Amino acid sequence: MEKSIQILSLIAVFCISFLACDDNTGIEQICKTDKPLEDIEWLEDVKNYFVSSQNKDRITQYDYNNEIVFFVEDCYDCADAMGIVYNCEQETLCQFGGIAGFNTCPDFDSLATNAIILYVD
Repeated sequence: MEKSIQILSLIAVFCISFLACDDNTGIEQICKTDKPLEDIEWLEDVKNYFVSSQNKDRITQYDYNNEIVFFVEDCYDCADAMGIVYNCEQETLCQFGGIAGFNTCPDFDSLATNAIILYVD
C-alpha cells in the first residue's frame, strides 16, 4: 500500500511539473505569437499602410493593465495627430490627441511599462 502511494505521488509530481512547463521554449509569446507585426493580421495591415505613408508613424508595444497593448501613432510628431492604444484583438483601449485633445487613459504614462518600438518611420 505504501509503495502505491509513493508511485501515485511521483505521478502527481510529474503531471504537475509537466503542466507547469512553458512550451514556447523561452520565447515570450505576445498575443500568441513571437512576431506580432507578421502574425497579427490587423497589426501587419497597419504596418503595411505606414510603410506607404509619408508621415512619421510608429507602433510601440507596452505592458498595460496586465496585458500586451499596441500604441499606434499615425504621424507621431504632427500637430493634432491621434494615437490609439489597442489590445491584441484590436479593441480600442485609449485615445490620445486629435483636434479635441483626447486623453481617455490618464494613467497610461505611469502604468504602461516595457516599451518596445516595433515599427518607426
